[in-house]
Amino acid sequence: MKIACINVDVDPLICYYAIHGIETSGISEDPIYINGIRRFIELFDKNSIKGTFFITAHGFSEKNSEILREIVRSGHEIADHSFSHNYQLTRMAKDEIFQEIKKNKDFLEETAGIKCLGFRSPGYNSSPDLISVLKSVGYTYDSSLFPSISYYLAKWLLINLKKLSGHESKSIISSFADAFGRYTPEFIDKTVRDIKTEGTFVELPMTTLFPLANIPLIGTSIIAFPAFLLEWMLKISKSRTFINIEAHGIDLCGADESQHFEPLKGKQPDLAFSLDRKIERFQHVIDFYKNSGFTFKTLCEAAEMKLNGNI
Repeated sequence: MKIACINVDVDPLICYYAIHGIETSGISEDPIYINGIRRFIELFDKNSIKGTFFITAHGFSEKNSEILREIVRSGHEIADHSFSHNYQLTRMAKDEIFQEIKKNKDFLEETAGIKCLGFRSPGYNSSPDLISVLKSVGYTYDSSLFPSISYYLAKWLLINLKKLSGHESKSIISSFADAFGRYTPEFIDKTVRDIKTEGTFVELPMTTLFPLANIPLIGTSIIAFPAFLLEWMLKISKSRTFINIEAHGIDLCGADESQHFEPLKGKQPDLAFSLDRKIERFQHVIDFYKNSGFTFKTLCEAAEMKLNGNI
């Protein structure tokens, strides 16, 4: 069976301010929660597919926590994206990592009434201590491996350009070794590169294409790349048996629908394109994989299939 997964990192708007070194005193109503998440739910429901939403809880208030229950009512998965989305997570002491993960897990399970089984690290950074903690709290999978040297080089350049401009980014690169790895679900031991032949914990890497360059097939590339390049990437990906597309809540937000996006204009590439184009591009990708014989699954379902020897 050929499996496709679409998952959404629900990073609060303040995370984007931090990436670009923009100071903020707080955001009363986050348009990513109000509009972005709901549009992804509508997109998934329209196409009768189930997705995974990676939630970082510190951006949620009682006012917008109802969206978590809406995700669950629609049959989608909620997974852990750390409590505070701290890019320094893998540099923390192990007990601090545990508190960060456990606090988020408890919030999600109590608020949404679900059992949380998966995790994605802020900034895609990983470490032996982080994997150990994920196992200790009962998670069955991680989806932090982003095997793309082109992404990490671009990230390194952005971080240093921000530093030179006097707007230091909070984002980090924990290790360039995180840019390398396999493209299929694998059993792992201590790190996302420590592959095992069997086990009870699975790494579900995000999809990248073209050897050496490893261009990521993510929300930003779906939205921003020229149509011919996106088509080329989709056609090449047909030979894979596992596709894992990462998107962000901001991917289905319009730049002019909130004053809080103003400081990000010209800095955040997702906001340079119309909402109509964004929805059309995501719909095209879903149609492509449906017509190419792929079955859409949540990441939890994909991990379970790996654990049962079905992929």
